[in-house]
Parts: sequence; structure tokens; C-alpha cells
Amino acid sequence: MEYTIVKADDHWFRQNINCQFACPVNTPAMNYIERIVYENFDSSLSLNFMANLFPHILGRVCTHPCETACRRGAIDAPIAICSLKRSAADFAVNQFPQKKVAVKKTGKRIAIIGSGPCGLAAAHDLAVKGHDVIIYEALPVAGGMLSVGIPPYRLPRGIIEDSINWIKNFGVEILLSTPIHTPEKFEELLNAFDAVYIASGAHKSSRMDIAGEELEGIMHGVAFMKDTNLGILKSVPKKVVVIGGGFTAIDCARSSLRLGAGEVSIVYRRSREEMPAGEIEVRMAEEEGIEMLYLTTPVRLIGKDGKVTHMECVKNKLGEPDEFGRRRPEAIEGSNFTMDVDMVIPAIGQAPDITFLSDQFGIKINKWGMPLIDAETGMTSREGVFAGGDCVTGPRNVIEVIADGRKAARSLHTYLTGQKKEEFLFYYKQQSPSKRVLDYDATPRQEQESLPLDKRGCLEAESELGFSRENALKEANRCLLCHFNIFIDEKCVLCGGCIDVCPYDCISMVSRENVSVPDSFHDEEDISEEWDAAMVIDEEKCIRCGLCVKRCPVNAITMKRFAYSEE
Repeated sequence: MEYTIVKADDHWFRQNINCQFACPVNTPAMNYIERIVYENFDSSLSLNFMANLFPHILGRVCTHPCETACRRGAIDAPIAICSLKRSAADFAVNQFPQKKVAVKKTGKRIAIIGSGPCGLAAAHDLAVKGHDVIIYEALPVAGGMLSVGIPPYRLPRGIIEDSINWIKNFGVEILLSTPIHTPEKFEELLNAFDAVYIASGAHKSSRMDIAGEELEGIMHGVAFMKDTNLGILKSVPKKVVVIGGGFTAIDCARSSLRLGAGEVSIVYRRSREEMPAGEIEVRMAEEEGIEMLYLTTPVRLIGKDGKVTHMECVKNKLGEPDEFGRRRPEAIEGSNFTMDVDMVIPAIGQAPDITFLSDQFGIKINKWGMPLIDAETGMTSREGVFAGGDCVTGPRNVIEVIADGRKAARSLHTYLTGQKKEEFLFYYKQQSPSKRVLDYDATPRQEQESLPLDKRGCLEAESELGFSRENALKEANRCLLCHFNIFIDEKCVLCGGCIDVCPYDCISMVSRENVSVPDSFHDEEDISEEWDAAMVIDEEKCIRCGLCVKRCPVNAITMKRFAYSEE
């Protein structure tokens, strides 16, 4: 077998597996999707565990930044990478990989504050390295926002419990209902452990700061979801209005329906195009009868006898883009109107609560009340204290905070042992796709199964059901296999046969004076100084059909597959 070693930071290497590098933890999407094509769901699931640790969870709630980088989107629609992650978990026989080797203990003890996905990811990697890890969790359940921020109809509680138990099997101890909420408690950790990782999340709701916010009947989104998920809140009144356009706002609205609300509306100050919530969640909310009031901003809450009864709003138009590229909402003069309400749920943002970090510890805090950390190591201004996840950046998606936790674990291990970070080996091996269905480039994106509307009245009934096995195979076969790349060597006789058979006009013949080969494209010894013309392939347009390989009369064209040393 021929192998070509590839550097992980090679420009050409990166641009041809862009879906992987769009993932915060570099999940090899194209590799695990290829395993699904061969119906090897166990192997596909194992590749996911190698990168993101929680495929059962992420297959349901990941915001899939990888799909925005998927080349298939240039043809029709991106591969449903997130849904296929779930398919790997749904159809695998072995649901969780076991520890393969006995880990030599280091004798180092690490305390982690928070058992959300960031803390759990760090705990797993540190335990695998032989460290003793204890997680301190303020809530009566583990999982952080996975358990109290996301409703069970999107993420079943059994899925979370199984993932947490898998982490605990590596020797991680989780202490529930054990908050680190005072300087004294934090100091105890500093004295008892070799290092501390702060992954306490962002559990404090942002306020609207409008008149009437203190009225009875106002319940902020984070508190609403927490009380709902813990079973404290069991019902809501008839008319519920949710303010905001993110995932939490949609979750609050859909949960309100399941708690008995007769009318639920979402008020959002921008248009649907600017809404940060996922397309599937918004569509399902509309299917369930939730009214969407776009380009609308609340200006005051009105009450009677101390209880909210109405909400005054103003209509907006979109102005100039803000610092994130979204157009600013601008109030339209004279467009005010009033809504009847029984309950208002503001879900406009979250912030961390790290009041336990008093000045005595020498940990620098920014103006938003978040600990400042070194960008490379994640260490705070106090040696031995690291921080990451939402408590450092504000609320983000699950895959991003998992990336923070894994990065912090590497830094903590280096800090405690002096051992350098491991380097991963990547390589190409000569191989062509051996299983391709006909017309894979014309197959439309498959739709997930969903629970019928009349069955969605219960909080525990999962509403998205994933792909059937048949549709998972169809969707996986749509992948353009970006980890397969075409190579043309010096045997090429410039016959042009590959140009004739290429269905997407990816190949062209160019003269030396009309082409510039980047330094990162090939090793210098592979570039002849004597050629006058050459065949050039546009990798972005190429669909990896392999017709050029079959057509070449002198076997100058080969297809090589990107792989990991772990495979």
C-alpha cells in the first residue's frame, strides 16, 4: 500500500476536507459517513467517539457548523452530517467503546467545577491520561445545560444518563448538589487539588431592562427551562409569550405547549433569516401552532394587582448590519401595539455566575464578569487554575464547549506532567471508492422522520426520530467523499481523455506560464522543472466519480484516500 504523509496544517490538505475543519473538534465527517455507506455503523460510531465523545447527544442537538462547509451544498443541499451522526448511534450494536488499556495513574488530582459537556469532556480526557478527577455539580442532576437547558422531547434523558455513566466508568467522580458558590468553597479546592478547571457554564438569565419586568408572571428562559426539566414547573397559563430568537426561546415556546398553554407566541426583534435558532426547531415550532411575531420588540410590561396582563410592543425595520453582520432592528415610529398575556418568558441571553472568584485569588475578570484565560493553554492569571466553556465566552453550542474541554484537558495534562501534546498522524493511501450508487450526485437530501403532531403533547416524547436505516444509507451515499483526492503523475501523456469524461468540467490542460503551483500543493521533488503543460484538477468541483482514473490509458491518474493513524 502506498502512503503519503500529510501535515495537519497543510493548506491543500485543509481545503479538501473542509467539513472536518469546520467542526470545533475536527470530527472526521467524511470518514464516518463512508462507514455508513458500507453499513458499518459500529465503526462509524467509533470514529465519532474518537473526536466528539458524545455522538448520541450531538446527533440530536449539534448546530452542525460542518454542514455550512460541505461541498455538496454547492450542488443542491449539504449532507445531513448531524443526522448521520445520530444514525451511527441509532444502528450501531456496540453503543459505547470500552477502555482498551490499563492507564497508569499519575497521582495528580483535578477538580472540575460543572458537569456540563465542557466539564465532562475535560474529565474524560484527564481520566484516560491517568489523573484522578472529581466534578463538583451544583444541580441535583449531572449534565449541566444538557439536562436542564434542553427539553427531553429534543434530547431524551436516558441518552444523557448513558453518556454520563460512560464517563464515570473511567473513574470520574461526580458530586451532585455540591455547589462551589463561595470564595471559601473555591479555596478548599485550591488547597486540596493539584489543578482546578472552571467549567461552570452560563446559567444566569439576561434581563430585558424594561418597565414591568418585576411583575408576577415574568419568568426568564433559563429558569423556566431549568424548572421544567427538573419537574418543578408542571403547568403554565393560557396565553404565553416568549421573547427571543435562539434555541432557548424555541425550547421555551414548545415546552409551554406541552405544559398546557392554549396560545403561544414568539416575539423576535429581527426577521426569520437572522434568527439564530436552528431551521428544524423553528419549522417544528410553526408546525405545532406557535405564532411568530418577527421584527417586533417589547417596550413595557403592563400589570394589574401585581400580575402581568399585557405587553406593549413596537414593530421594527432592519437597518445597518451590526458587528456580527446582522442588520440592526430599528423601531418604526407609531407602530406600537399591545398583546394580552398571562405569562412572559424573556429568553434573550445568558451569562455566567462566578461570584466565588473573589479578588483574593488573583484571577483576572473581564468587564462582563468572565475569567480571562490564556488563548493557548486556557489557564487563568492564577497558576494551576484553568477555565473554559460558556463561563469564559458566554453561551455557545454544545460542540464548541466540548472542544474547549478537550483542549483544556491537553493543557492540564501538560501542566501537571510536563509531557507535550500528542501529534496525530494523517496520511493518504492509494484507494478508489469501491461502493458508489448510481446518480448519487442527483439524490436529494433526505428528511428525518418526526413524531406525528397529535403525539407531541408530552415533554418526554421525542419529536425528531432520525433517519430510517434505508434513508441513512441514501443520505450517506450523497457524500462527495472529500477525503478522496485525485493525483496526476509524470506519466501523463496529455491526451485529454480525462477532460472528455469529466461530468463537471473539473479537469483542464494548462501551460506552465498560465499556472502557479502553491508551495503547499506538492512536495518540491514531485514538481518537474521540465514540463510545458499539465493537467489541473479543480478539487472543489470534483465529485470523486473516478471516471478519469478509469479512462486514463497510462494509469497516470490515481485516487488517494485521507485517513487517520487510528483507522
